[in-house]
Parts: sequence; C-alpha cells; structure tokens
Amino acid sequence: MDFQDYFSDLTRQPGSNALAELFKLTERPDIISFAGGFPAPEMFLPGEAAEVARQLFEEESTTVLGYSPTPGFSALRDYLAERQSHLGMPADAEELLVTSGSLQGLDILGRVFLNRGDRIIVEAPTYLGALSTFASYDIRLDSVPVDSEGLNTAKLEELLNELQRQESLPKLLYTVPTFQNPSGQTMSYRRRQELLDLAVRYGFLIIEDNAYGELRFTGEEIPTLKALDTGKRVIYLGTFSKVLSPGIRIGWIHAPAKIIERAVLVRQAMDQCSNSLGQLLALEFGRRGLIEKQIKKTVNLLAERARLTIDLIASHFPTGTTWTNPEGGFYTWVTLPPGIDTAQLLSHAIENARVAYVAGAAFYAGEGGSNQLRICYSQPSLDDISRGIPRLAKALTTTF
Repeated sequence: MDFQDYFSDLTRQPGSNALAELFKLTERPDIISFAGGFPAPEMFLPGEAAEVARQLFEEESTTVLGYSPTPGFSALRDYLAERQSHLGMPADAEELLVTSGSLQGLDILGRVFLNRGDRIIVEAPTYLGALSTFASYDIRLDSVPVDSEGLNTAKLEELLNELQRQESLPKLLYTVPTFQNPSGQTMSYRRRQELLDLAVRYGFLIIEDNAYGELRFTGEEIPTLKALDTGKRVIYLGTFSKVLSPGIRIGWIHAPAKIIERAVLVRQAMDQCSNSLGQLLALEFGRRGLIEKQIKKTVNLLAERARLTIDLIASHFPTGTTWTNPEGGFYTWVTLPPGIDTAQLLSHAIENARVAYVAGAAFYAGEGGSNQLRICYSQPSLDDISRGIPRLAKALTTTF
C-alpha cells in the first residue's frame, strides 16, 4: 500500500535523519565512533544504581510502578530547586517542570511560544536535535556564528538591527553557551552580559540549554545565563543525561511560574508525565551525593580523553586543519582545509576505516559546515581514541 497521500505536510518535507543514524552506530561494535554524544559506560555507577533501584522497588514499589504528577514528583522538584539554587540559579518548585530529557523540554517550549511565521535565532553551528525540533514548526530560523568566545554578539546585534527595520524581531533565541554542542566553545562572561542586554533591548526570550555545564575539567567557572539574568528572560533547560544517565530520560525546565503553568498544560497532551522510576532514581542519587560523585569521575575521564584526542588531531590531521580546545564537555570541532567534504567522506570512513563522526553540515540551519566535523571524545576508550583518530585522519584525506 502506498501511504504517501496519508502523510502530513511536515513529514513530506526533507529532513535530517542524523540523530537516528548516530544511535544506529551504537549497535555496531566494529566501529570506533566519535559520532554520538554519549557518556562512556565507565562513567556510570552501576553498582550504586542497582542498590538504589532495589531499595526503591522494596520500599516504594507502588510509587515506582505508577504514574507521577505531570510536573514531576514534588520531592524531585524540591530537590531540583535546591540544586539549581546551589548552582547560582534560585528556584522554587513551582518554577520547575520535570521532562523526559531536555530535548522534550525544548519541544514543550516550542509549543508554548511559537506560532506559524515566528522567528527564532540559533547559533551557527548548533545542536542538531534542536534543529530537528524547530523543523516541527512552520517558523523562520536565523543563525549567528559562534567563535572562540561563543555566540558572536556583535553579529547578533547587526542581525537584530536589520530585523527591527523589517519589523520582524525574533521571539526566542536558543543557545548552548557552555561547552557548546557541537563546537565545544564557551560563551565568555562579557558576551553573556551583552546577550542579556540585547534580549532586553530587542524584547526576545533566551532558551539556555546547559547539558554540559557541570563537566568542566579546566579553566574558570562562568555563571550561567540564568544566574546572571535579572529580567526573567532566560528559560533554562537542564538534564541528567550527561551527569547521571541518558537512560533514565529525566530533564527539567526552569522558568517563571507563569510559563511553567502553560508548559504543564502542553505536557499533559504529550505523554502526561515522566517515568516514575527515572525520577526516583535521580532523586535518590542526588540525596546520597552520588550525582556529584559521578560528575567527579566523569570529569577526570573527560580530561584524559580530550587531551589525547587534541594531541592526536594535531599530530595526524592535514596541514591547515584547525580545532577547538574545549575546557569541558564532550566535543571538539574540527575545520579541515577547503575542498574536503566531510559529508561525502562519511560513508567511506565508516565502511572502509571503521570510524565514525558527524559531518558539520548537520549542525547548520542554512549553508555551512561542508569541511567541518564534530568529534565526540566522551564515549571511546583511550585505546580506541589512539587507534581511531589516525584512522579518521587517513580516511578524511583519502582520494577515492
């Protein structure tokens, strides 16, 4: 049967399947993957997780096996409020909505705020999951480049001036300011202040995605945009996917209570609530200090892997290659000499060199990224990095 006439206009549109392809690679043990932004197995605390889960099923089985309130369990929201406050972002439970990962939080915010034809500004490059989410709405996307200080606020102001002349200012700006996905760059303190000032002057809201912010292995801490915000213009997306477990699928939105009220209504129409076991696991890990224990372990492993990855890129990649030097997070962003097309070479790298990456074009809302790629060093072991980076360098410079 031909289902073409039944499909929605949205699914008829050409789109990227890059995220789905990343997850497929996790099932191929023959591939050294620098593609998916996944924690390594040795970053987890499986023994502690098993013990916590056992106690939860013994002592709270009815709660574990049942529904939770749509905003999330009150005890978890109280814990998140305390944790956010400890990280410099004062919060009340009424300002928090538990989500099934931060990407669901972004989708919820899209449904709360966006009408057809609205305008959003994103970074160039930016998180490909965000681009896929925004593609679900009939909106206009504009991009502002990222450099060594993060989002280029001078270029942003130029764009805002032009959009103001067109009477078409954005409603939202989406940013990953700390250890950005995909570039690994961090927005400087100065630029954070400039971005907040621009939000007030031009009347837009900021969505801050902070999946990696607690994974710093070198350099000085910089306050989140949410911590610096005095005008309640920053909506914060948090997640336990990188600091605890992506499998529990728990994230959260931190926003003014009036926004959370609308977000709860949207959430009820999506999947009603996050999974109960994941919420309670996160809560107990937090209460027992295990999240901080895992963060410390993860940061130490990331520091080693990032250092080795950068050293090998410097030694093996072709002359004229540049890369970022992240101070935390999972990624480095590589720019190859002109003429090397990373999308064209990807299948060759996977099938012939048995190594994978994400081609740069997937991270742009428009044109760009043809000679760029994202390398994730969080998941591969040191041995895999030592073998994989030279193989990747060879694959990227092979004529076929």
